[in-house]
Amino acid sequence: MDQAAGKTERRIPAIAVSRGVGIGRVVFLHGEKQQFFRIDLEQDQIDGECQRLQSAVETATQQLKKLTANDDRDANLPVSSIFGAHLLIIEESSLVQKVLDVIRNQLVNAEWAVKTVSDHYLEKQVSVADIQFQEKFLDIEDVSQRLLSALNGSASPGRMAYHGAVVVARELRPSSVMELARNKPVALVTERGGWTSHASILAREFKLPMVSGVRNLDTAISQGDTVIVDSINGEVILDPTNATLEHFHAIASENRSLEKSLPADNGPATTKDGTRIVIKANADAIEAYRLASHLGAEGIGLFRSESLIAPNGSLPSEDEQISAYTLIAELAGEAGVRIRTFDIGTDQLTGAAYSAERNPSMGLRSIRLSLTHPEHFRTQLRAILRASASFKADILLPMISGVGEVMLSKEIIAEERDSLIKKGIPVGDPKVGAMIEIPSAVFTAAEIAENVDFLCLGTNDLVQYLLAVDRDNDSVADWYQTLHPAVISAISKVLTAADEAGIQATVCGEMAGSSFYVPLLIGLGARELSMNVNSLEQIRHLVRGITLKECVDLVESLRSCRTAGETETALNTFYLQNWSSLFPPGLLDSKHR
Repeated sequence: MDQAAGKTERRIPAIAVSRGVGIGRVVFLHGEKQQFFRIDLEQDQIDGECQRLQSAVETATQQLKKLTANDDRDANLPVSSIFGAHLLIIEESSLVQKVLDVIRNQLVNAEWAVKTVSDHYLEKQVSVADIQFQEKFLDIEDVSQRLLSALNGSASPGRMAYHGAVVVARELRPSSVMELARNKPVALVTERGGWTSHASILAREFKLPMVSGVRNLDTAISQGDTVIVDSINGEVILDPTNATLEHFHAIASENRSLEKSLPADNGPATTKDGTRIVIKANADAIEAYRLASHLGAEGIGLFRSESLIAPNGSLPSEDEQISAYTLIAELAGEAGVRIRTFDIGTDQLTGAAYSAERNPSMGLRSIRLSLTHPEHFRTQLRAILRASASFKADILLPMISGVGEVMLSKEIIAEERDSLIKKGIPVGDPKVGAMIEIPSAVFTAAEIAENVDFLCLGTNDLVQYLLAVDRDNDSVADWYQTLHPAVISAISKVLTAADEAGIQATVCGEMAGSSFYVPLLIGLGARELSMNVNSLEQIRHLVRGITLKECVDLVESLRSCRTAGETETALNTFYLQNWSSLFPPGLLDSKHR
């Protein structure tokens, strides 16, 4: 493939958040609340796509009529006048016709057509001084978002654009990553999102190379350009030369060969001196655990139930949850599944009761949201209780700050269990565990451990809250230090608390799935690790090549380290001297956070 005339190869630095190499043509993913692609359609798909839009228009119209009807007591109320104006835009303006024209003339999907028309209006807004006209354009933007939400629930066109593509987005939502994984892009590039963002975690789970921290890429490249995503060294290469393409095709081929060369034995993981390490899988989707089970995962240490929430923020019904939990528990078998209750904030839900928060990561979220709005919590608990009647499904409470939240949650669980039994509905007796991921939980770990059946150590949020560093903010990435002495001390304290209480502690953050951190965790006392599916083979291979004594000696040697950098250097030196053959190529040359 010849490089285009007049173009010079350019390299843009990025943060590698899911390692690998991807070579392909660029497809942009647009939208903040609803994410979508431009999809080029065939002529015979256009009528169906126009019908998709008309269905979305009907849905949006009914929603707006319902909103205006709620305020028919006084037509002068702001809500009535605002949504009345939105209704007029849909029913009487040329907006819908212009969107239909774009679909027909440009042969594109309805989402892209809505964006095109909306952008046209917004461009006009910039040049208009009259504040009333500016507000009218904002109304059009709101209507466009409503149409996109309605389209989000309708069938998408059959031929998707992202198979084999490099997908570029300002930010990726977890639901978008899951959709992408089914259609096999070669790499993901985002402007925002750190190593422990949920999108990055999912990218690693589905083995999708991904980089973040790339600014203004939409002005540097165009749809359809060929780029290389080097998420080993952290670069996006634009207009690559033939020599560069050949070099990275060879690296990608070598990585695939190395993956295939890992031992095929998926039995239990035991160190060379006989210490058993239980390896479980984290899961967001049924299909992810099917692969994990095939690779020897011993149950599901963390099922992220928020993956069941629809993209528009609507929660699954009790029956829908029962079906999902029963299926995943059946797949997990005797090893069982730990279902984390909804670990979300108000920004991920719909409805007037949920207002925007200034600082969502420290706001009404996770167990706080569940206890504040217990109707959703109770529905979820009933679903888990009913699923546990036939299969092993346990309850995991997220973002616990102290024993009080555990006790209150257990009271609600008992109430719902008794209510179901009185109705003659079969239920199980699931164990109850707590996520330890904020400082107050670390300091009260002993008390929490006395009141639960197991602990799960969420290292991603633990680092964030201990060090006051936003895990999704790449501008402070250098301050997100997994090897900070405070983090190591906190992990040790939690593992000790669980051991003294006679219960299991599972490390289920990203540290558990990284070869670089696993010997440290084992030396600190971890005997159960839960990780994304793509880490299972490598971690099992590593565990079988080391000894517990070496891990304990390693931890002891780190006690004199004063900084994360000193600890990283000490680990690197030890690994190169003792276990270099156990690590994937390039891992010991990378920066670790």
